[in-house]
Amino acid sequence: MRQSSAEFSQLLVKAGRGAGLPLGLAEDLVVPAIWLQICGFPGDVEILGALTALDEEQVERRFPDLSAATDSSSLRRISGVYLAAAACDLLQLGWPADGEEFFLPKTESPLLVAAALALSYRGLRRESFLSVETSEHVFFSAPTGEIACVKRELEHRSSDPRSDGVIRLLAQQSGSDCIGTVLVDADKESRFYDVRRLKGLCADPDSIGRLKVFADRLLVPESEYSLKFGAGAGIVDSD
Repeated sequence: MRQSSAEFSQLLVKAGRGAGLPLGLAEDLVVPAIWLQICGFPGDVEILGALTALDEEQVERRFPDLSAATDSSSLRRISGVYLAAAACDLLQLGWPADGEEFFLPKTESPLLVAAALALSYRGLRRESFLSVETSEHVFFSAPTGEIACVKRELEHRSSDPRSDGVIRLLAQQSGSDCIGTVLVDADKESRFYDVRRLKGLCADPDSIGRLKVFADRLLVPESEYSLKFGAGAGIVDSD
C-alpha cells in the first residue's frame, strides 16, 4: 500500500509511544525507518519487530553501557531502539577512533541500528569512513555524505550463530571492497527519493495494521467521563 512520508512518520511516533517508548526515542525511530523504506528495505517490518520485542519483553529496555566490555558481550539482546540511541550519541563524541574496531551488544534489529548509525554519521561529516557490518549487510558512511549498502553473498556470511544480531563498527581512512550486491549508493538513493516524491512510500498492509494497534493504545475510551475531561469534541456544543 502507498502512503505519504508524513503519514508514516506520525504512525511510527504514535506506535512507539503506544509500545511504551519515551517521546524522544519514538521520534528517533522516524528517520532510519523512513530511509530504510525509501531505499527498498522493509523499514515497517523492522520497526514492528522492534516494538513487538519490547512489548513482549524479549529484549532489554535500557541504554547499554558501550564502554563496558561485559555489556557488549551480554547474552541477552538489547532493544535496537535503545542501542541505536546510545551508539548515535557516542558518534557525536568522536567514537570510534580511526582504526578502532568495536562490537555492539546483540540486538533484535541490527538493520535498524545500522541504518541509524550510518545516517547519524553522515550528518557529522567526519574525515573517516564508518563501516557498519551486520551478518547480512555492510553499510559505509563516507566523509562526503554518501551512504552505500552492500548485501553480503551467502558464502561470505558468518556461519557462527553467536554473530547473529551483532554489529561491528570500524572507522577507517578508506572505503571497503566488501563483496556482495550493492543495494544503495549515491545514484540509487537519489532515484529512490524521486520515486518517494512522486508516488509516496510503499508499505506492507499487515505491518501498517499492526503498527496501528500499538498507536491505538493512545486512544482513551469513549465515555461521559473522558469527554468531560477533554477527550474528543466535548459533551455540549459550546465546548
